[in-house]
Amino acid sequence: MYSFSQHIAIVLLPLLISNVLHMIIIKTAIFSNVKRPISTKLFGNNKTWRGFLVVSVVNGLLLFLMNLLFSFHLTHAFWLGFVLGVSYMLFELPNSYMKRKLGIEAGEKSETHALFFMLLDKTDSAFGVNLVYFLLGFITFPNALLLFAISSSLHISMSYFLVQLHLKKSF
Repeated sequence: MYSFSQHIAIVLLPLLISNVLHMIIIKTAIFSNVKRPISTKLFGNNKTWRGFLVVSVVNGLLLFLMNLLFSFHLTHAFWLGFVLGVSYMLFELPNSYMKRKLGIEAGEKSETHALFFMLLDKTDSAFGVNLVYFLLGFITFPNALLLFAISSSLHISMSYFLVQLHLKKSF
């Protein structure tokens, strides 16, 4: 069994790094050949196959490396990281879908539901990742809730930081 701090490292550290790397890739237009929207109609132009590919694969590789360095003894570290990366990306899609249905353009803010969508933007992927991690049996429900709170707080902090570094357009 892992300590709670190990769960934080297993779940959050690779996702943090893979998402920052994804932001850098977006800004530098690397891998532009896979920068294809999943569905412009359903999710807008900002949800791309490149995001799924980069976040999932990099997250898997980072967890694999961390498993070697820190001896977490995860039997399928790459695949766990990959699944958590896919979960991160998948759980962002319903939010984008709702925005498109309400006529909110990709990258724009809702004028009438600003607080709701701001909270959803900062918690949707954290919810998905922690739900999957819990369902895979790695963590107890109370610890999953605590990890969700920490994940969401970190997402809010990192979003603000990335805006300040001009790697992200808006909070």
